[in-house]
Amino acid sequence: MNKQKILALRVVAVIIGVFFLVGVGNTQEGWNLQLEPMYMGVAGNNNHLASITTSSGSSSVTTTQNFNLGGNGTFRGQLEYMPEDWGVGISGWWFDTSSSINQNLNSPVQTNSYVSYSSNNFGLSAPPLNSGGTLNTAARSSLGLWSFDAYGIKSLGEFQNGRISMTFGAKFGGFNNSLSESAYQSPSTSYYTYYNGVSSTTYSSVGGAGNSVNSNFLVGPSIGFNGSGKYGNNRLEGMINQSVLIGNFSRKNSLVSQYWYSYSSFPINYPSSYSYPSVSSFSDSETVAIPVTEMKIKYLYDVTENLSLGLGFFASLWVDTPTPPAVQANGQQYKTLVFYGGLGSINLRY
Repeated sequence: MNKQKILALRVVAVIIGVFFLVGVGNTQEGWNLQLEPMYMGVAGNNNHLASITTSSGSSSVTTTQNFNLGGNGTFRGQLEYMPEDWGVGISGWWFDTSSSINQNLNSPVQTNSYVSYSSNNFGLSAPPLNSGGTLNTAARSSLGLWSFDAYGIKSLGEFQNGRISMTFGAKFGGFNNSLSESAYQSPSTSYYTYYNGVSSTTYSSVGGAGNSVNSNFLVGPSIGFNGSGKYGNNRLEGMINQSVLIGNFSRKNSLVSQYWYSYSSFPINYPSSYSYPSVSSFSDSETVAIPVTEMKIKYLYDVTENLSLGLGFFASLWVDTPTPPAVQANGQQYKTLVFYGGLGSINLRY
């Protein structure tokens, strides 16, 4: 279990524990606990891995490979205490997803035909199908974050069937986005016939690369508005929140590769072999301010006086979030990420 999940589960445990230890024993109504399992996805992330080009003579066809960073189950919890016009609250959620791509590539046997593999880390040609070797590539991309809010609440107005409130406080979070990639070409041999003999060339290579950007702790101010309305046993609740997360992001990449080459000929033999190692890396860090906008809307049905069940939608927009650098990158890259999904809701009031 990763650090984001462990921290988020602890936050949820604290929320539930405070509610039952303090809220149930308090006779004055004002406690509101919301337990919200979610299925969340992400949009805006750079899911591109590589381009694969198949060339034959003067024509070529290029296809792209993309990670499928799909949705995942997660959880959001919220606890508020508001006996009168003022109150306090805490909330938190987390999300993580990952995807892998593995493949084997060969070039056609025909003359002037080849398959090339180009990613942020590697630029390689696949060996011919009859060479005895194969280009094997593997990659994994992962994205994870956690978010926690602590805030005060001020009622702006109460109506016969609803309420509007303002929230103000601090948001905390952490973020990690990483990519690992490897490429291995098993020994491949090509034969060439010349006027008095035959020569052979055998070559192979192996390489590994990693790209990452992460910040273990982010913090910043937040302000928002909550609204709720009730008609009979039906409730409609919504919220919108704007915050800025500020913190230091570390960006790293590294590439280690090795290339082997050997040559021999017959009947006159001039054997030779070479090895070419290669190591490159890049790292930097910077303080970044990420505007974060969150909204939620949900419908609830009152099962009892203290219990409501419902469904809703939640979204969190992270603007100008740093992304992992490519090998030998010479500049910063940013993406706007949207985390969104449907939720179920269990609301308990005391």
